[in-house]
This record gives sequence, C-alpha cells and structure tokens, in this order.
Amino acid sequence: MIHLGPLQIAILFASLMLTAAVARLAWVRLNTLLSYFQQEEYDGGRFLGAVRRVRLYDVKASLVLLALMIATAVSVLAGMTLWWIATGMVLAAAVIVWLAQREASYRYKKPLVLTERARRIRKIAALIAAFPILCTIVGSLPALIAIQILPLTLVIANALLKPGQERINRDYIEEAGAKLERMNPVRIGITGSFGKTTTKHIFAEVLAVSGPVFYSRGSINTVLGLTRHIRERLQWSHRYFIAEMGAYGIGSVRRLCDFVHPDYGIVTAIGEAHTERFGSVDNIAKAKSELVEDVCENGGTAIVSTQVLDYAPFRDLRARYDGQVVSVGPEEDADIRIVSAALDQADWKIVLIDRRDGAGGATLEYELPLLGEHNVTNSALAVAAAWIIDPSIANRIPLVTPDVEQVPHRLQKRESPGEALVLDDAYNANEAGFRNAVAVAADLARQRGGRAIVVTPGIAELGLEHDRVHAALGEYTAGLADMVYAVNPSRIGSFTKALVTNGKPPIEVASFADARDALRAEARPEDVILYENDLPDLLEERRLL
Repeated sequence: MIHLGPLQIAILFASLMLTAAVARLAWVRLNTLLSYFQQEEYDGGRFLGAVRRVRLYDVKASLVLLALMIATAVSVLAGMTLWWIATGMVLAAAVIVWLAQREASYRYKKPLVLTERARRIRKIAALIAAFPILCTIVGSLPALIAIQILPLTLVIANALLKPGQERINRDYIEEAGAKLERMNPVRIGITGSFGKTTTKHIFAEVLAVSGPVFYSRGSINTVLGLTRHIRERLQWSHRYFIAEMGAYGIGSVRRLCDFVHPDYGIVTAIGEAHTERFGSVDNIAKAKSELVEDVCENGGTAIVSTQVLDYAPFRDLRARYDGQVVSVGPEEDADIRIVSAALDQADWKIVLIDRRDGAGGATLEYELPLLGEHNVTNSALAVAAAWIIDPSIANRIPLVTPDVEQVPHRLQKRESPGEALVLDDAYNANEAGFRNAVAVAADLARQRGGRAIVVTPGIAELGLEHDRVHAALGEYTAGLADMVYAVNPSRIGSFTKALVTNGKPPIEVASFADARDALRAEARPEDVILYENDLPDLLEERRLL
C-alpha cells in the first residue's frame, strides 16, 4: 500500500484541480468554437481561416499555463519547497475556471444551435481532446497542447462524421423530395443577389389571395434548409410552394432546381454581393440564370427584373425562350412596366401595365407600406408573378398590398414613444440597398427635425471590390448622415477614410452592442437611427480568448 504524505497529497490535489479546470475551459471553448464552426456551415477550411481572423486560438489560459511552467521550473532550480508549486497550480486552476466562466457568459448574435449534428461533432471532438487533458495531471504542457488543438479537434471530428452525416442528409432530402412530389403544389423559385427574401415575403402574401401558400420565413435558401421545412411543415392544403434559392457557386441554383422542380421562377437582381465566393459579377449572373434556364426548359415562365437583362446569360435565355422570360421594370421596353411609383407619406402608390402580346395593356394599381425605393421593384416582381400565375386575382391584389407586413430586419421601422425612430436593416448585404437605406434615414430625419445616425460594419463578401465599394459608400454616407458609428472599423478602412475625407469622422466601436450602449445616452427622440447590415459574429469583432 502506497502511503502519501501531506505534501504529496497537496500536489495530487492541486494537479486534479488544474486538470478539472482545464477540462472545464475545454468544454466551454468547444462550445465557443462550435458556434463559429456552425456559422461557417461546418466548412473546415473556412473555419480555420476564421480561427486566425477572429483570433479563436487561446491566449489567456495559455499565458497562465506558461507562467505556471516557468514558475515550476524556477522553484525546482532554486530548491524551493513543493508547497509553492502546489499553490501555483491551485492559483492557475482558479484563474482558468474564471476565464471559462467569463467565456461561457459571452452573448452571440447567432447562438449555437445544438442540432444532432452539432452534438455529435462536439462529442467526438471532446473525446479527441480528452487524452491530453487527462495528462494534465502529470504536467502543464499537455494542458497547453489540449487547449491549442481544440479548433483542430472539431475539424477532425466533422471529417470523421462526414460519411455518416452525408447518408443522413441524403435520406432527409429523399424523404422531403418524395413528399413534395406527392403533394405536388405549384412551385416557384426565387433567386437574386439581393431582394429575394423581401420579394418572397411580399409574393407569399399576395399569392395567398389565390390559395394557401407554403414558404420558409427568413432566409432559408439551401436544399437542407428547405428539406427540414418540407418535412416538418408542408401540408396537403398548400396550393403553392415558394422556394428561396441561394447560390454559393455555379451549380448551386441548378441543384436546388433539381430538388424543387419549379414551375415558375423569379430573379430579383444581379449585383456585387458575394463576389468573394464567385470571383466576378459575370459568374454571379451565370449562377442565378440557372433558375431561368431550368424553368424555361420545362415549359414554365420566369419573371425577371429588367436589370438582370444587362447580363448575357439572361439576354441569351430570353432570346432562346421567346415569351417565357417576362421582364419587369420601369424601362419602356419592359414586358410588365412600372408606369409610376409615387411615395405618399409612408406608402408607395404603384401602377403596372402589362405590355405583352395578348394582354391588351391591362393595368394594375396597388399601394405598398414598405420603406425604400428598392421595394418598388421587389413588389412589382411579386405582384407581376402572382398576376401571371393566377390572372383571376388581379382585382383582389390591391386589397391585400396595403397590409403587407414589414419584413423583419429589412428596413423595418421600430418606434416607441419618447425614443428615436429605429430603422432595422440588419439583413441588408448589398451596395444599392445600403445607399437606399441611408437615403431613407436622412429623409425621415429631416421630416422629424432630428439627426440621421448610421450604425454599420459595412458589407461582407465583396472580394476584390471590398475597398472600392466601401470608399464609395463612405463618401455617400458622409453626404447624408449626421453621425456614423463604424463597427469593427479595422474591417472597413476605406469606408472610415472616406468619411474622414468628407468631413464626417466616424465614431469607432467594436460591436453593435457598444453602439447601442452609446446611443442610449446620445440619441434624441427626433433622431433616426439606421442599423445597417448587422454582420454575424464571424465578421463583427475579433475575440481575445
């Protein structure tokens, strides 16, 4: 039987405390990292890039462990009693537990969703990290290694689980596809660089005059996202099925079409949003045109904004499928032309005329209670599509458009008595929408006799266009806004520089939360505060773990 003296017991107890503290930090850290991994859609390469960019590698606990290792070495060399080492280990454990508790209290804008997949990845990652964590009982170096390799454990766990996850996904997709085929509603796909979610919501409300409509709220626009909603929500009573279609590269929309088999398509716009993914606007146009090509190949009708006809893929498809590609816009040669759009107080009064052969120049007038000039085109596309799909509802469309709901986080008005008017444009991600939102904020501020205050982290995924676009936006914003809060300004140097150059130096803040805190004291009831394009945690701020 081994007999341990008081000093040996103290060392063992301190080692166990340190091991438990490291295990606690590792568990909290796995949840932290998994939040970002999930936001990167479990893409290992993009996640490891985020680890470097957002600083998701450990610094604080590693410094504590390094300090403990140095102190232990000095104590041994100096012949000091082992009680000092035990005390140092207990203090290090206490600091690490405190760091873990602070990290666990961090509030994400997009919190971790513990799906079955996320739980499996976390469990395997924890098992991989368990060995070096348990080895902490014999020294601090394994603890340091364990904490630093945690990002890699998630990537490895995901890779190990990938074959099984792909089988699960295939089963879900096949089940959802079979259900969609069995119920066989009229199917409409919506895509575009921007405006697709707003158009989808307007369209769903207008088309509901014709019959029950199924659509996913928010920005669900992938095969797996649609799969979940179909499996859980699609009913026999739904006459129409609307699928928003996002694109992550050429072929993305085609895959969605192969899943949905749309009878109709709507394309809102082509722009520079997501050029970082695609490489060029021409590639974006090619990717978005896949919806038009699929619909027309199968004898359906595509409704597109006149703006997209600036791009060759759409012009070619229109020439190839005569009469199946219907353009909507203010131009004289538009098939369904926006004849007029006048803003009367907070409502648009819009007139459309159908100039297609056989339509007889039919007109449709309606009102729209949504802010922003871009919503004229968005609503015209939605109304035109509903009009084409079911011409019998033309007289009823003007009865529902005045009550179209504001789309959450898309130039949404929020006002409380005695407080500034808030314009929530958190989901905006394009240059045109940014400019439009700033103009709306400035106009409303003039009407209220207050200041236009813009809070923004800029736009994401612009690739090589990042600096140019932000410089132009900075110049534009400086000319209209009274105050600008630049969120995470290191990301948007050309934007802040343009503001300074044009006499409107920004107030620099680390996050939207910091801006809101400052505005609680700064804002006046007559002011208008625009929250423009709230980026995800991955892009808003850098961490110091």
